[in-house]
Amino acid sequence: MTTEVSDSVAKLLAEWRRERPDLDPSPIGVQGRVMRLAAHFQRRSEGWLVPLGLSWEAFSLIVTLRRSGKPYALRPTDLLAESLLTSGAITNRIDKVEALGLVERRPDPRDRRGAIIRLTPAGKRLADRAIADHVGGVEELLDPLSAAEQRQLAALLTKL
Repeated sequence: MTTEVSDSVAKLLAEWRRERPDLDPSPIGVQGRVMRLAAHFQRRSEGWLVPLGLSWEAFSLIVTLRRSGKPYALRPTDLLAESLLTSGAITNRIDKVEALGLVERRPDPRDRRGAIIRLTPAGKRLADRAIADHVGGVEELLDPLSAAEQRQLAALLTKL
């Protein structure tokens, strides 16, 4: 049994069907919902990160280092590849997190021109707290879906 769920995107699709019956706007429905959900999740994430003194970028950086395992250190290019950050201004983001005392730069022994970004003990403690808050917050956001629906959604998004 399927249940029709209406949202603001459904109205948008209905309007396009009325105005351009020659087009099937359903792909826009997927895109619109994904984009709106991403923005919603981002805003909600900031709600539990800001009290910890973290932006999304700082959070992504420190938890990427934390999940990399001991010694909790990566090159900036590895941080970029492994994090949920965009390439713009990665050095600036590292600078800001370093100023908070959460990471430190060390010389890269394999490349004298490069650096290794390492999580400080304070950064590790904050990363552990922040990721616990984040997992709990995302669980709450996904609560309307059953565990099976969450697995199905993850599989479909992975396929895309």
